[in-house]
Amino acid sequence: MGNNFLKWWLLNATVILLLCVGSYFGLAKEVYLKDSSFLCFVIVGLYFCVSGVTGWLSIEIDKDEKYKANTDLGWFVSDLLLSLGMIGTVIGFIQMLAGFVEPVEGAQALKVVLGKMAYGMSTALYTTLAGLIFGNLLKLQCFYLDSHSKENACQDTKTTDPK
Repeated sequence: MGNNFLKWWLLNATVILLLCVGSYFGLAKEVYLKDSSFLCFVIVGLYFCVSGVTGWLSIEIDKDEKYKANTDLGWFVSDLLLSLGMIGTVIGFIQMLAGFVEPVEGAQALKVVLGKMAYGMSTALYTTLAGLIFGNLLKLQCFYLDSHSKENACQDTKTTDPK
């Protein structure tokens, strides 16, 4: 395999390793318990599906140097992941502010409201972080593929140009 697949493989192997280490230390359970929208898992799932497509495209580029990879899906989904992260942020803020519907009286009621606020804030922050990280990782993969395609286009014009 060539250089493009190696870049893709190293990036995704690192991501999988970091996810495994985070899961070992309880991050997956924490996100499962605190993200009521479950958008973090949707974001990660979409990332790996489309990342598989970019991996396949990188193999095709390595097989045929003149292959022009269509990365439109990757660019679209990377923006979609960022948008899903922002939607999770809004959901978290709505949950956070739902505790202020009624006036709060007493220390016990205040604890309940603060607990709801913390739960909503954790949803907002986890989904924002997941959308930013995985959206940008997918953009990086698309950038690698696009830069290789532009590099090949420049080499093709040099070899066909009689000047």
